[in-house]
Amino acid sequence: MRVLLIFIIILNLLYAGWEYLNPADSRNAVVPMPDNLKTLELLNEPGLIVDSQQEGIVESVISEAEEVEETVNDSVEMTSSVTGQAACYTLGPFKDKNIMQQLRETIAEYVTDLSVRKRQESEKHRYWVYVPALPDRKQAKLVAKQLRQKGLNDFYIVLSGKVKNSISLGHFREPKHANLRVKRVIDLGFKAEIDVIYRDYDIYWLDYKVDEVSGDPGFTVEEYISEGVSQLVRDC
Repeated sequence: MRVLLIFIIILNLLYAGWEYLNPADSRNAVVPMPDNLKTLELLNEPGLIVDSQQEGIVESVISEAEEVEETVNDSVEMTSSVTGQAACYTLGPFKDKNIMQQLRETIAEYVTDLSVRKRQESEKHRYWVYVPALPDRKQAKLVAKQLRQKGLNDFYIVLSGKVKNSISLGHFREPKHANLRVKRVIDLGFKAEIDVIYRDYDIYWLDYKVDEVSGDPGFTVEEYISEGVSQLVRDC
């Protein structure tokens, strides 16, 4: 593309020079070309004729084109160098605040712009199996007595709160165990239900920047990444 562009520019300059040196009269007469013109062969194509003044113009155009190309290349290299000076990351999430704090102190000397973000999450904690609340405590005691007669003894009557006078039949970590408990109670002729108990907890993220020019080339966070913890790239 560069060679083609220069070639087109030279052709235009030759034509302009020709018109300047050989103006046409009002009758469009063709003036014979001087015999002392020098011949310039370009791209192995003979037949292009220029004088010394046109040669100077051509050489100037080529020189300017080369300078423009060098300037563009230098700008690209400078941009790449600047953009590669720093990188920003996020490390997490951490459920244990103490572990997060220890890691923060460990990497503080290797990174900059170090900050902590906290967010509250909620997760399933237990599955509660129970007999729904009875109209009063007397009814609850009656159902409890019937449960004992059927061979169930590991339960208690809830005495306060929104589920007052209900009968708790146990808390289970796994839903399959809770389902087995419900099935057994229903098979004995009682009504039983399951509620999911949720637990709130905090998670932590470490945001930081690594200076890839002046930072420690041996620094890495790979040894700090454990199950559930990842290093994510983010915008600086």
